Amino acid sequence: MFTSIKKFMAQGSSSQYDEETNRRIIVVNLFAAVGMSVTFFLGLTALGSNDYPLAIILLVSSAIFALSQQIQVRNKTAKGRVIAMSLLLGCLMMLMAILTITGGSENTGPLWIYTVPPVTMFFAGFQRGLLATVLFTLLICILLFMPNDALLLASYTMAFKSRLILSFMTVTFLSAFYEYSRQKSYDTAVYLSEQFERQAQHDPLTHLLNRRGVQQRLDREEGRSKRNEQAFCVALADIDRFKSVNDKYGHKGGDEVLKRVSQLFNNRLRKHDTVARWGGEEFLFIFPETSEHQAALVVEEIRAILEDSPMVLDGKTFKVTSSFGICEVSKDVELDKALSLADQAMYRAKSDGRNRVFCASNL
Repeated sequence: MFTSIKKFMAQGSSSQYDEETNRRIIVVNLFAAVGMSVTFFLGLTALGSNDYPLAIILLVSSAIFALSQQIQVRNKTAKGRVIAMSLLLGCLMMLMAILTITGGSENTGPLWIYTVPPVTMFFAGFQRGLLATVLFTLLICILLFMPNDALLLASYTMAFKSRLILSFMTVTFLSAFYEYSRQKSYDTAVYLSEQFERQAQHDPLTHLLNRRGVQQRLDREEGRSKRNEQAFCVALADIDRFKSVNDKYGHKGGDEVLKRVSQLFNNRLRKHDTVARWGGEEFLFIFPETSEHQAALVVEEIRAILEDSPMVLDGKTFKVTSSFGICEVSKDVELDKALSLADQAMYRAKSDGRNRVFCASNL
């Protein structure tokens, strides 16, 4: 039985949704089930007491609660979830207004309105939920305080009316405060999670993707390449004689060179290309939907720009160059093999005199 309940609660949720979306889906399922059960039971009770108008209202509400849950399950889109939640809240508020007008069973109908603030705040969020609850409060006030009880079928004392509204406003305030705090806490947690994830995937010195971050990009590009049956290219670059920079200017100077080279690489790439720090003074480029020849033209332009962009450290001007190796990833050359060939091509470029581009197809 517990398994069946758990399965029902999870209907419509998905691992593709974020935690907050799945949480709302589960609560909609829970509230729809509770609302449907309670109104159905009370409807049958009213039917047994020959209170046919109240029975009809409650049974129709039960059907609407069930319908809203099914809309969310069958229409697995953001629009479907909004419709389901709007239907739930609309049905709830309508039912509460009717119970206030009719008095329900032995004039206890208005006591159910306390369910409105927490449910509305959760489903609609702080701002929209607060607005909806304020409008509902105004509606209840109009119903209760209209002169001569013109809109009521039941009779309430003035003391009951005033205390009902004041206590309802207190519950509204507490619900709004809780929802505001919950949303702030959730937003903060999401922001921190995103920052931690970014730090885990980016190199703190150059702010480029690190090896872990670019590996995800490589896997995604490889999958897209296989689906579209279209090759892409990878290129490895290594700063020439970087050890001499460290020896002459220290590691602080070497870090400055890495940052400037990274910025130059990143600024000169096409919009859909990617560059990452592969490790040390090595960089990895990804060129989607690009042949080896096309990638070579782009990389050659980057190489020339780096060569023509002298750097200044400690008042001294010097030239920084890099050697590049390129390989095309295709159905004949898997990603791991392409990375190995690009590495070989890069070292071939270094052995041929550095500051040049070498393609794996020429190995």
